[in-house]
Amino acid sequence: MLRACEAGHFGKNHVYGNCSIAEALFTYLSGEPNEALINQLCTPKCGRHLVCLSEQWASFIRQNFPDAETYVRYQMKSAAHFVFPDLGGLSSEFEVRKFGEKEFEAKPFSHGMNYKSAEDFAANGAGAVIRYDGKIVSSASSFISFENEVELDFSTQEDYRRKGLANHCISEMLKDCEKRGLLVHWDAQTEISRNIAIKFGFELNQSYTVYIV
Repeated sequence: MLRACEAGHFGKNHVYGNCSIAEALFTYLSGEPNEALINQLCTPKCGRHLVCLSEQWASFIRQNFPDAETYVRYQMKSAAHFVFPDLGGLSSEFEVRKFGEKEFEAKPFSHGMNYKSAEDFAANGAGAVIRYDGKIVSSASSFISFENEVELDFSTQEDYRRKGLANHCISEMLKDCEKRGLLVHWDAQTEISRNIAIKFGFELNQSYTVYIV
């Protein structure tokens, strides 16, 4: 997401001297702190999720936003080849489908929203869904695409979790990505997501702290 933002493909990028602030879902802080700019962006109760890419910024945020909540994310190494574990069969009431035109129009869990059209998604994105009784209950999809690379996102309705549905969606998506030679990025929000990524052959690149202000 950061590279796509810096290239003008996604979000907004602010560059002032030795400071860079990229608004790309998360707010990425690079270089030297710029107090005026960060105060302009971080208004009271804005709820921004800040990622500090320099120690100068990390020290500045800790000092100036002492009440900021924090959590840890896990950046996996990007990959184009994957491990496909035996997931077992799905109950007959669940149907796995490629993320097609109907799925794009439905935009389950906001998947597909960063693509111009179903044709744009078909050409540059990837994904799969599981339907139950005609409705989408689980989905894995590229969040954005940039230079033959995709950012993976997945979600399952709460009532259908802990059934392995997301694993089947992810497996179908990654098979398509591998066939098409797409490089997949996986930035895990939780340890559960990190462990699923490892199951499919991803390796941990680094863990990092996110500040909520």
